[in-house]
Amino acid sequence: MPSSSTHGFDAYCRKAEQGGTVERICVALDVGLEMHDAFDARRPDGPTRLAVVLPALRIWIAQKAQLAPKAQWGLVVLRDAEAELLLAPTERDIMLATLNSVAQPRPRDAFEEDDGVADAPFDFSSLYNVLGDAFGTARPDGAVDRCLVVFGRSRAVPVATGEFTLKDKGHFFLDAIYLHENAAPPVRDVQAVFDALRKLLVHRSSYVMETTRSQEKLKSYLLLLLAHPILRDAQDAALAKLDPEAAQRAASPPPTPTAPPPPPS
Repeated sequence: MPSSSTHGFDAYCRKAEQGGTVERICVALDVGLEMHDAFDARRPDGPTRLAVVLPALRIWIAQKAQLAPKAQWGLVVLRDAEAELLLAPTERDIMLATLNSVAQPRPRDAFEEDDGVADAPFDFSSLYNVLGDAFGTARPDGAVDRCLVVFGRSRAVPVATGEFTLKDKGHFFLDAIYLHENAAPPVRDVQAVFDALRKLLVHRSSYVMETTRSQEKLKSYLLLLLAHPILRDAQDAALAKLDPEAAQRAASPPPTPTAPPPPPS
């Protein structure tokens, strides 16, 4: 991202600080079994998804804290079946210490290797309930509440069995980064998971982004999320700035001109 963009974020956040605006940001980090797998399937002995994500989040939090010193930070973990609130929004240093306490995942046991059977889907209603507890009912005047979901499951399409009341609040914004395996339908239907995440999470200017093995993409996505959500571009426009060539390739080709009809004989 060009340095001028970061300076723009800085200028906005300085102005927001003077006006008393506070961003309360809750990270919802998946710590389920698939986060134990290699981030890059081509390097099975390489770092796990969680081992890649944790330092990237620490850097992101430090960068955001420089831009918005009054930001408050909270942490939710997505365990195998439900979400758990580890920290309601508070100071950055407490957040970093809590994030450091997230255990590195254990390796898969032999009997847990890919057996061709889909897992039970994660119910996002659990996260919805926990976010309500995290942000509570008392909100500082002018505060903006945000949640970044880092989701790493490819073996079952997520569901939601309950309502998400925060989704309808004008001061709440939710984003997701989906770290997934290579597609292998029907057990690993990553497109279906991605589509479900967009349906479950997206509202207004939320971003839902994905990568299968690119740490550069992960870092770029986090850079996009440094911006205050009210200021940022729509997702397609933001991603096009990160990779104009890819955006050009994905754009619809112009219509093929048709030759004029021959003159009458």
